[in-house]
Amino acid sequence: MSMPLRVLFVEDVEEDAELIARELKRGGFAPDWQRVDSEAAMQEALDNGKWDIVIADYAIPGFGGIAALELLKQSGHSIPFIIVSGAIGEQTAVEAMKAGAQDYFLKGQITRLPVAVERELREATARRKQRASGIALRDMQARFHAFMSNAPMPAWIKDAELRYVYANPAQADFFNLTLDEIIGRDDFDLLSSGAAQHAQANDRRALQLQLPTGTQETVMNGRNQQQILDIVRFPLTGIDDQSLVAGLAMDVTERVNSQRKLEVAIQKLQLLSSRIIEVQEQERGRLARGLHDDVGQSLTALKINLEMTARAHPGVTLDPAIDIVASILAQVRTLSLDLRPPQLDNLGLVSALRWYVEKQAASAGIEYSFEGQDLPGRPHPDIENTCFRIVQEAVTNMLRHSHASKLAVSIGPGPGGDRIAVGVRDNGRGFDIDKARENAVMGQSSGLLNMEERALLVGGTLEIFSQPQRGVDISLLLPLMPNAQAGDGES
Repeated sequence: MSMPLRVLFVEDVEEDAELIARELKRGGFAPDWQRVDSEAAMQEALDNGKWDIVIADYAIPGFGGIAALELLKQSGHSIPFIIVSGAIGEQTAVEAMKAGAQDYFLKGQITRLPVAVERELREATARRKQRASGIALRDMQARFHAFMSNAPMPAWIKDAELRYVYANPAQADFFNLTLDEIIGRDDFDLLSSGAAQHAQANDRRALQLQLPTGTQETVMNGRNQQQILDIVRFPLTGIDDQSLVAGLAMDVTERVNSQRKLEVAIQKLQLLSSRIIEVQEQERGRLARGLHDDVGQSLTALKINLEMTARAHPGVTLDPAIDIVASILAQVRTLSLDLRPPQLDNLGLVSALRWYVEKQAASAGIEYSFEGQDLPGRPHPDIENTCFRIVQEAVTNMLRHSHASKLAVSIGPGPGGDRIAVGVRDNGRGFDIDKARENAVMGQSSGLLNMEERALLVGGTLEIFSQPQRGVDISLLLPLMPNAQAGDGES
């Protein structure tokens, strides 16, 4: 199958152009050609047509091959140019080749012209690809330079000896040096000895692993200011398989300092919350003892006196008063138990929870189950109190809001045997946890946050699972000792 070929002939003799076209056809081409014989005609053809090759006669009255070649170059078109002439000297041919012509032929010797055309088309394609690659490379270099020059974070490349071979302006600004002052130097020339040793150890690690690595490093910049940097290092392969390591740094000084301040504030808040709970429990205990020992005993004495008076004076009706005192006494005892159940101090956590769940379920008239296993040891009083209060809050909320008919509570050793695992479940209507958290944040209901905060303050975790009409499942994990006491024990 013939190869299509768009040919622009610069020729003043029509028959000569037809002769060359026939020769190209015999050589395997299907030439589509146009003939011009003046500068204006050639300019118009170059502007309006797309040509694969220009074949020009060297000598045309008023124009000619060299002029045509200059016009082609000025047009900016990268098209092979071959001279075919009736008579041309060797010196003239050499000058034409120097001027940019790809080849030349005598009109009586054009049998090799198709081979030359095929070669020039192939080389023109290679030149176009090379030129396009060069343009793409220059564009890529320009984009890389623009990116690195405007990047706000320091970036660099080091060789296998960990000397800087590239640094962007942000890196130069970090060191407070010019780029020329950085290239060829290593970190021991630019950083403190300790920081340089740490940086190079991380460079070698990235080279050894041949993987990106991330670190956070505290260094002094060129202005003697401390900065905290998140640094990513990664290996590169340079020219001639040269081993390189590159790096990018992000200044996180402000973020880290803010985080540290936030952590200190949270610790202070937790200490304050812990102290508030501690004082609250002490006050609960004091009130419980006061109600039991003082008010309770006084009410008991009053009831006894009323009963004795009623027996001594049969005609006096004191039964209503005795019933009122008995009711008040029962309420005082209940309030005292709610404030600080003595079972928690005297019988331990498991027994206290069993008593509480049984009492609350009986009072609400619902079915319940309680599964209590021996704990790995007697928990710290703060842990016992925290556990009891969380279960108390959970059960109270369930009985008050869930409309459940069944309640299940379990307590036993947690994973690893050194923690307490508690579960509280019901078959009620459940609730939207996200909505409950929003309400808690808005101050509309704090029960959920109170339970979570109590668990967090002693180093525990609380998870709540619920969906509308799916019931509630609460899982609590607590250590045997609060965080602070556990740490003191280890030290």
